[in-house]
Amino acid sequence: MELRWLESFVVVAEELHFARAADRLHLAPSALSAQVRALESHLGVRLIDRGRRTRPALTSAGRLFLEEAQLTLAQAARAEAVGRRAGRGELGHAEIAYVASAAFSGVLTDVLTRCTALDTHLTVQVRELETPAQLEALSCGDIDVGFLRWRPEYPAGITTTCLLTEDVVVALPKGAPLAAYDAVPAAELRHERFTAPHFDEEYGCRDQILEVAQRGGFSPQCAPPVRDFIAALTLVGGGLAVALVPDSLRRVQIPGVCYRPLADVALTTRLVGAYRRGETSPAVRGVIRRLREAAAATITVG
Repeated sequence: MELRWLESFVVVAEELHFARAADRLHLAPSALSAQVRALESHLGVRLIDRGRRTRPALTSAGRLFLEEAQLTLAQAARAEAVGRRAGRGELGHAEIAYVASAAFSGVLTDVLTRCTALDTHLTVQVRELETPAQLEALSCGDIDVGFLRWRPEYPAGITTTCLLTEDVVVALPKGAPLAAYDAVPAAELRHERFTAPHFDEEYGCRDQILEVAQRGGFSPQCAPPVRDFIAALTLVGGGLAVALVPDSLRRVQIPGVCYRPLADVALTTRLVGAYRRGETSPAVRGVIRRLREAAAATITVG
């Protein structure tokens, strides 16, 4: 049974006039009549009485069949719409992971807002995950998109889009003498202990500390590495260390912590969106498209 047969029957049933029904369907009356007859032959029952001197009328079987035919056509239209929207990446599900510092950048929430806009029905599951775990999860398909700090190399099949480039600032205990500076010279950090996320997991932290130390002419003292920037700021607030952090972490108001720019060292850090090259899922491609839109918006605003 073909959908076009059902459509032809429903329009004839609504018009009860073959010529008008044919006009609505942009068919010749003979072609329309042939489709209705094909449907009746398929079902083995007459659906429409065709009077020569009277208007066509539905038979009792036709009246019963009409409601089911209308429901079938409506469901077919819904199925087609779902298929098209899924193909455009407006429907479906995606798994997203992020490093803790990404939550304060504004880019992550921008992408999530774009994914859950009123004209889409994308659903996303979001979880915090450290960079190495994200890259592994991307490679094996456990997550679809990752928000992480830039590194020089990525696993095979993984590509990235730069979402945000921001300055690195120094987080200090509020009561420390260095907090009196509007911008802190590198040499003034010579007696401080630096805390940072795991050197092997947050590429760039070690190099940034070494660059500051080289500029200031000293060998850095480093505290044991911590899990993430929030843990580092907690140590700073307790007066146990200082930390080099992305500028967006100024939004984190941890008691006892203040932020100052560096006076004589220009450091930056990049937040990237990572995903599989050649992604086949329309839903995930939809998230990637919105990620790129957010990146373009950030560049425009900047």
